[in-house]
Amino acid sequence: MTGTTGRHHKSIWKVFHRLSGIAAPVFLCAVLIPALAVSVVFAPAVAVRADRISDLEQQKSENEQKLKEVQQGASALEAQQEDLEGEIGEMQMSLAQNLVSIEMLEEEIAELDAEIEIKQQEYDAALAKETEQYEQMKRRIKLLYEKGNVSYMEMFVKASSFSDLVNKSQYVEQLAEYDRTMLIHYQEAKQAVEDARNELEDYKAEQEASKHELETERSAMQSTMNALQAEYDEIDAQVAAAEAAAAEIRSQIQAQQSQITQLQEEARRAEEARRKAEEEARRKAQEAAAGTSSGSSESSASAPAKSYAPAGSLSGQNVANYACQFVGNPYVYGGTSLTNGCDCSGFTMSVYRAFGVSIPRTAEAQRGAGIEVPSIEQAQPGDLVCYPGHVGIYIGNGTIVHASTARTGIKYSPVTYRAWVCIRRIAY
Repeated sequence: MTGTTGRHHKSIWKVFHRLSGIAAPVFLCAVLIPALAVSVVFAPAVAVRADRISDLEQQKSENEQKLKEVQQGASALEAQQEDLEGEIGEMQMSLAQNLVSIEMLEEEIAELDAEIEIKQQEYDAALAKETEQYEQMKRRIKLLYEKGNVSYMEMFVKASSFSDLVNKSQYVEQLAEYDRTMLIHYQEAKQAVEDARNELEDYKAEQEASKHELETERSAMQSTMNALQAEYDEIDAQVAAAEAAAAEIRSQIQAQQSQITQLQEEARRAEEARRKAEEEARRKAQEAAAGTSSGSSESSASAPAKSYAPAGSLSGQNVANYACQFVGNPYVYGGTSLTNGCDCSGFTMSVYRAFGVSIPRTAEAQRGAGIEVPSIEQAQPGDLVCYPGHVGIYIGNGTIVHASTARTGIKYSPVTYRAWVCIRRIAY
């Protein structure tokens, strides 16, 4: 900005030297001093805005780097969370299998308890039968051999013959053998039941040991899973904190961008105002210099008023023809007068308003008016050609008419004089 101001001052001095023979003192007061005043007024404000924009852009860049780092950290934490989720899932599956195994063992142990109870009952019955049989055998032997009890002896004494004696002896022997056989049978039955019971108790002890191991393993797995869940929750809290920090940084970036945009808009307006002030000061200075050099107090004749054709019926070509009438009229920032001055969007809005069509006021808003035209090859007269911060009306043959700058006013330009953003066709 300082360099531009310096070049502007040099240009003024060159003009001064060329006109030094024509009322130099008057020109110095009328041209140089107002131009310098304009520069002095606008240059500091523009420089302050430029410095402020630079500072905000630097802060925005730093915040964008912080945001990138926070997002990378959050991504790394989320990756850890995914790993932990996998471990917790595997641990939950193992724990579920462990619980199922414990339930199965508990059912088996309950069944074993029932079987052991039955075997104990069978063992007790066999033991009782053995005892009873043994006691019966002892009583028979006592009856046979003890004195004073001749139940068996009478059998032998009363034998009618030797053959009868032998038969009775064999009977007594068979009776004793039967007692011995039954005793052995019940002893074997008792031993078999006892062996079965012992086997069941051994199996039960084995199952209870397995159950204890599973319960110990389950306790360890539960502790591990609790630790993993605690780590997951801690990382989740860190991710939430990172997301909150990222949201805060994004908010700061948006605020900084908003300030930058506002300052840029203020700078643009200030630059427009500066140019307008310079143009006005130059015009007045030139009028004063011309009046001084001629030495005449006569005022120039008023220029004849320019006449304009009415808008007519609404069509793209009529819009283009109507807009072309105002070429040469002044550019005024914020203005909407096609004759006394308008800016780019004020020009397009006022042209369409003459046809009874309402479109938005700003160039940015006019990008959403009407329907989109895909390419410049498909553009037709009357279409809006939108540029960054600017808009014009297409009149055909690769040309637009637009309110350009305070220096040039409303003029024609090639449609490709700068990169366009979009082309909009207003419904008609």
